[in-house]
Amino acid sequence: MVCLLIPAQSYLTAFADEKRSNGSTIGGIDVSGLKDQEIKKVLENAIDEWASEPIVIRGGGEELSIDPQEIIFDIDRAIDEYRDSTDKPFYLFWKSEEVVHIPIHISDSESIKEQISYITIWDTEDTYKRVLAQASYLESHEIEAVVTDTTQLENERIALSIEKIPANTKGVQALAEELNEYILEPNEAFSLLTVLENLTDSANTEGLNFVGSMIYNTVLQANIEIMERHAQKELPGYLQPGLNVSVDAFSEKDLQFINVSKHPYLLKMSVEGENLKVELYSSVKDVTVRVSVQQQTIAPRIINRFSKDLPMGSSRLIQEGKQGLRVTVTRTMTDSNGEEKTEEISRDYYAPTNRIVLKSAIQPKESAEEETGPNSGNVDNLDLDGNGLPDFEQNNNKTDGNSNQDKDKNKDELPPGSYYDKGGNLVTS
Repeated sequence: MVCLLIPAQSYLTAFADEKRSNGSTIGGIDVSGLKDQEIKKVLENAIDEWASEPIVIRGGGEELSIDPQEIIFDIDRAIDEYRDSTDKPFYLFWKSEEVVHIPIHISDSESIKEQISYITIWDTEDTYKRVLAQASYLESHEIEAVVTDTTQLENERIALSIEKIPANTKGVQALAEELNEYILEPNEAFSLLTVLENLTDSANTEGLNFVGSMIYNTVLQANIEIMERHAQKELPGYLQPGLNVSVDAFSEKDLQFINVSKHPYLLKMSVEGENLKVELYSSVKDVTVRVSVQQQTIAPRIINRFSKDLPMGSSRLIQEGKQGLRVTVTRTMTDSNGEEKTEEISRDYYAPTNRIVLKSAIQPKESAEEETGPNSGNVDNLDLDGNGLPDFEQNNNKTDGNSNQDKDKNKDELPPGSYYDKGGNLVTS
């Protein structure tokens, strides 16, 4: 039997956090203060429990299940290494015991290697090392394979997006290199901030937004469900309205989506001259996608401001107006059976920019004729008594009074010997 030795130092921080303890561990199991036989018993029980579930390796749309019983653990060798690392000479009795974290050594398995080699798009050696690394610390049974050959995933190009890189962006090249050849497995969730966790400082906000928008525009054309997306506050100079993305680690604005198809997708990104090219491939095109963008314009308002500093009758434009938009994005997917499914993806609102005009507050003076005209003293429907009603009745009463006075005056001027009888008839003698 050939024994595969795994150096302890290379795995000092490789075990799962949930198994971490304050004392020394072997295979992620706390063994501090235990004797050799006790350690062996504890490790055997832990291995039996771990081996009760199959090991599943996934990558590039392929999956392989391995029986954990095929993994041969060398417990005795792990204990010997533990003692060599923690035992101290008698003259250093005053020093505390050194804390170490050691993997359980695993014997080499040609059978497991052979099974992995059947998946031609996987790197056999690197994938095999991942299996040993996780098994030696009794970690998760799900292992991600190292995919080297992605040619079979490039059978169908699902989507293509090409846009000129805006001048105010920074770090687009670095982000594209990090995301290039990314494989999105079936039922796998994607988080842009998580994938670019170590590179967010390499790009500015405009660069992150541009790359995120290009990815969003591309994956919309595939059988991918959008989980989180935030629109930019203002329309950028690229893509159609409603297809942009705002990404910000500080405010936790992320772009997240999940592959709901049965096949993996291969995301390819490259900078070609002044353009960013984003492609999405798959081995099979399972749906046909049509993305529709509906726009409704919003007219800007006109806001007038006044100033005494401007000459009479003049005006000055402070801010030019710009139309706003209401944008609705819908997506229709048609499967191989001809069944259609239409869903509303997003509704965005981009506020209009109001037109602001500064006008003179100086008004022209009224002419003397307007001030002293024959009718200047006449005011119709004036409310002088404050009762909310026009005072025309009072004016009419005043008119009637004047009429009576005129009548009395006329009466005084009757011819001598003439008078009015009871019927109002003029009688002359």
